[in-house]
Amino acid sequence: MVARSSKTGSKSIRKRGEKTTRSSKVKKSTTKKEPSNSALLKKVSSVTDSTKTLSKEIKSMTKIFAENQKILVSMKKMIDTLSSAMEQIQKQSRQINIIGEDTQKLFSGLNQVRGQSNLVSKINDQTNRLQDQITKITEAQKSSPATSKLMQQVSESIDSIRNNSKMIMKISERIDNVREDLSNISAKAETTNIGPEISEIKRKIESISGKAEQIESLGGVMSNLKQELESVVSKTSSMSGIPEQIDEIKRNIQSISSRTGNFGGDITNLKNELGNMTSKTDQKITDLTEILNRSDASTSEFHKKTNEIIQELQGIKNVTIKSSQTTSKEVLGLLKLSEFQSNVRMRAESKYGTLQDLEKMATQTAEMVNLFDKLSIESEQKIALPHEVKQWAVSKILDCADRWEIRFTDVFRLLANQLGRDLLKEAIRIQQIRDIFGIRAVEEIKQELTVS
Repeated sequence: MVARSSKTGSKSIRKRGEKTTRSSKVKKSTTKKEPSNSALLKKVSSVTDSTKTLSKEIKSMTKIFAENQKILVSMKKMIDTLSSAMEQIQKQSRQINIIGEDTQKLFSGLNQVRGQSNLVSKINDQTNRLQDQITKITEAQKSSPATSKLMQQVSESIDSIRNNSKMIMKISERIDNVREDLSNISAKAETTNIGPEISEIKRKIESISGKAEQIESLGGVMSNLKQELESVVSKTSSMSGIPEQIDEIKRNIQSISSRTGNFGGDITNLKNELGNMTSKTDQKITDLTEILNRSDASTSEFHKKTNEIIQELQGIKNVTIKSSQTTSKEVLGLLKLSEFQSNVRMRAESKYGTLQDLEKMATQTAEMVNLFDKLSIESEQKIALPHEVKQWAVSKILDCADRWEIRFTDVFRLLANQLGRDLLKEAIRIQQIRDIFGIRAVEEIKQELTVS
């Protein structure tokens, strides 16, 4: 132990000695190389100047760095705004493309509507022309004499002709009676004495023979002659005969009888002529009645045809009005459909969304289905929403649910409530459900919708 301590002490002494020798050497070297104060001052001044310049440069650099940071921040903001502007431009370009397609469809629909409007104007012009013709025909019928008046005039003329023929028959009968009376008088005149009345008879016979040529007053004259002869016959029973005067009377009577015979022949000829005239007039009247009946039938047929034409024109008007209404409703439906598709596309293009966005899309599809059903009811034609559009809308909703990471059960309940199970059963695609949500979702759909 003592030996070890002595060794350690010797070592420490040696170390101290070495340190002292080193320090002495350093002191000697420093003493030898120490500069002067002026040099030190120069060095210090140079160092201070350099430090000042460095500080100035550092300050300027800090300012430059601050400005660069501001510029970088502004550049970052500009880049963000540019990126957002680019996204908006892309969206607007898509919207513009969609709007361009919709406008093309609208222009095609408007061209169709214009073509149909030209047809409607032509049909209206034709209807106006037909109405003018019908009014002219009705005015002509009103201005023409009525068939009833014509028939009355014809019947009156027929009655007058028949009355004249009856009068002629009566006149002929009276003439025959006069002949018989004259023959009786000539037989009785041989044994009778007429006296002073024979002169009167002569005078009256002469007046009768002068008047016999007149046909119109023949009936009255013959009736007077018959009365006078009857009075003469009543008086001849008490008179004596005068043969000479009786011979003259016979001659006069024979001449009168010959005249009356000639007159009877004329009357028979007149009867025949009147019969022919009556037959001709009857034929003409029958022809006229046939013509009138034909004209009545033709007028009735014309009225029927005009009524049919008016009904057909009214039907054409109704059809054109219905077609224009249906075309306008179809154009309205196409506009609503294009708006609906653009809205669904805009919502589907967003990267982030919630269940409320899906609910809005589902409500829009339900509104479109109801709108097309309403249009079909109003136009009395089936204008249903196409099945492909329904499938497209449901597939877009499912794609958005997959992108936005929304559970299938929530999406399925939403679609079932908004669209209805029948519509969802028609529009949903099992393959898409299997690819996006898996087999469990397919099994859930089969259980809920009873899909095989």
